[in-house]
Amino acid sequence: MSTTTIFELRDVDLEANDTIKVKCTIKGDGGLSISLDNHSTKASVDGFDDAPVYIEFNDGKVILYVWSDINNEDPTHKIDLSGALTSRRSTIFRGNLYFIGDDGIKCHLAAFEESAMTSQELEQKVLAKLWDQRLDSAGCTPYFEYAIKDYF
Repeated sequence: MSTTTIFELRDVDLEANDTIKVKCTIKGDGGLSISLDNHSTKASVDGFDDAPVYIEFNDGKVILYVWSDINNEDPTHKIDLSGALTSRRSTIFRGNLYFIGDDGIKCHLAAFEESAMTSQELEQKVLAKLWDQRLDSAGCTPYFEYAIKDYF
């Protein structure tokens, strides 16, 4: 069983005052096909409008297929949307890195603004950059002070 919705998509250029018909169909296999007036694929036959956009959920991943060239039988683009998962969103951290020496004195080493998904990843990235710069911290303990950057 499939479910189809048809609607008109307005041109974002308000002066154009144009629309295009769009047909979205949830297929029996669980995929979603998106057809647009006067757009098709090489596999289409007369009287049957094949969808140039298809989305499937397979093995826990959402995959987007696009046929942007009607003369190609295979999709021109296959995009795994795993990178767009909200759980993968990075946070911007801003702060300072200090080293605490064996004598207990806190010494400022660097300020940073870094994108990371977790505080552990942040600390690894900042320390790796410092290591690349050959900053010696032998005998010292790293100490971070940071906050999430506020964009608003």
